[in-house]
Amino acid sequence: MNDEQLPVPYQVGYGKPPADHKFQKGRSGNPNGRPRRKKPKPAEVDTGFGRKAAEEFLRMEAYRTVTIREGDQVLELPAIQAVFRAMGVAAMKGNRFVQKTLAEMVTKMEADHHATKFELFSTMFDYKHKWDEEIERCRLAGLPEPQPVPHPDDVILDPNTGDVKFLGPKTKEEKQRLDHALARRDEAQKLVSEFASKHRHARDPSRQAFWLEEWHYEQRMFDIINDVVGPRYKAKLQNRSYANGASREGKALDEIRRNKAMRSEYIE
Repeated sequence: MNDEQLPVPYQVGYGKPPADHKFQKGRSGNPNGRPRRKKPKPAEVDTGFGRKAAEEFLRMEAYRTVTIREGDQVLELPAIQAVFRAMGVAAMKGNRFVQKTLAEMVTKMEADHHATKFELFSTMFDYKHKWDEEIERCRLAGLPEPQPVPHPDDVILDPNTGDVKFLGPKTKEEKQRLDHALARRDEAQKLVSEFASKHRHARDPSRQAFWLEEWHYEQRMFDIINDVVGPRYKAKLQNRSYANGASREGKALDEIRRNKAMRSEYIE
């Protein structure tokens, strides 16, 4: 039935749809029902190494910078350090609960540190012993010596303190960089000898000055590399120049730092 067939005139307007579009009695206007609402998933933060978002947020809060006042000084500290400082102040003022808590925290931290230190020392002691025996076995058998990384000769153990020091590469990547640096140092030695010879045989003063500059440049490259490598990898430079402006053994890095400082002062 349309609007014209109704016994009483029907006005179409707001809240009064045409009769043909009205919901029919006994029939649902939404036969499929209201769709079920999907619950939103909690936001996840990609923090790497499997850490969850809450852990990362806690880390961010612990290390965010806060401002505190100590007397006339205003300090900026990580939040966790500010908490520990407040605990220390409260402990010194006689708060026994804080004193006990702080003492337990420090004791546990020291115990964990010593346990980790002892574990590393024991592991590296066994490592050195194993590889020293293997290298000696290869020497006696006339076999090529293995080159483990780190090399046992680069691992220094101090039984009095339990300290472990590495005076050489600890990974394959570090070993590759060291090999590259040593190759460049060998090239510098070759060029130092070549330029030193050309400088000595030059008759023209301008050519002498040119070869001396080249000599000093390669000598400086040799010293820079040689100064930073471990004791087992150091070498003695042949045909060293002691003229004014030449680098010195063990002093090349100090010279670079001084030059950088001078340039910074000049720029400022």
